[in-house]
Amino acid sequence: MGIHHTYKAQSGERKAKKQAKQMERQRLSRNRQLLKQQQTNNDSYVVPEGVTLTLDMITNPKRNGKV
Repeated sequence: MGIHHTYKAQSGERKAKKQAKQMERQRLSRNRQLLKQQQTNNDSYVVPEGVTLTLDMITNPKRNGKV
């Protein structure tokens, strides 16, 4: 009978642990999403408006996306 009394008395503690675990998972998920967005933003390159795009700019591997 003592087990039931302690189980109910500790419900707040269990709830706090569960919420902390959920917050940690959300934090890690947000960090992964931010890293993914940063990687996709760094991979793209936009040619400036005044520059004419040539075949050499696209195919030359030594340029590394630089105009």
